[in-house]
Amino acid sequence: MNQQIHCQIRDPDSFRMYTYNDHMAYGVLQVLQNLVLDYEEAKGNWREQWVICEALCPFIWYLNGGDFAMADNGEFVDETAKLIGNLFLTTLARLEREGVLTPDSEVKDLGCVMAGMLKVASAFRGFDLLQDETVHKKSKKRPFPFTAEKFDSYVAAYAKKHGITLKGVTGLKALVDSLDDGEEELPNAEEHGEDPWGWADALASYKRGRRIGGDDLDITSWTPAKRKQHAFSKKDPLGKKDIDAIKNGMVMMLS
Repeated sequence: MNQQIHCQIRDPDSFRMYTYNDHMAYGVLQVLQNLVLDYEEAKGNWREQWVICEALCPFIWYLNGGDFAMADNGEFVDETAKLIGNLFLTTLARLEREGVLTPDSEVKDLGCVMAGMLKVASAFRGFDLLQDETVHKKSKKRPFPFTAEKFDSYVAAYAKKHGITLKGVTGLKALVDSLDDGEEELPNAEEHGEDPWGWADALASYKRGRRIGGDDLDITSWTPAKRKQHAFSKKDPLGKKDIDAIKNGMVMMLS
């Protein structure tokens, strides 16, 4: 739910304001990017990275995390969808190396989160994303050849390989049945190293020439003067109590 709140405070409608048409969509995109940056910061701790995956999946398919797809930069939006798929595959490869991608894993929600990622891919396709075939050939930076848009097929292949039961989401049978009949090949640490899906290169490419994440679209971070400028009433939609609470580190809840 925290991500939902972060989206609400990046939505001008929450404050009876107007900035520009895609502010909310880019705000959701910024929230996703902040999760990606948190994931990268936690790269030395697979448990922390898994927590981010646990938050990411329902945020996109169950809440409003998929609304970033309404942003007007369609190419960048599609890049984001593929990056999220790469992030999850990278996590599964890490769990496999750690020996916890198993039916009796200490990670008790493996089947639910992996099934959630199938829902994520379905949600993306509902926004007309993942429609092309970006084939990454084997290279030094991308040790394992794969098709970026088919990340859900690889997730299902990991589940099958390790005997993990997918569960906990609606319409699961239809999701699994919609995947390619052929079992996807998967990387292994011996042949493809510790970054088989090329996460480092994928993130570097995504960030190239642009700044990602941050809080500049968070309306509560703006000055009162800037909020007044965009408010329908030409008054700051935040009262003194709201501003003081934010300064004291409180999280703003919107009804």
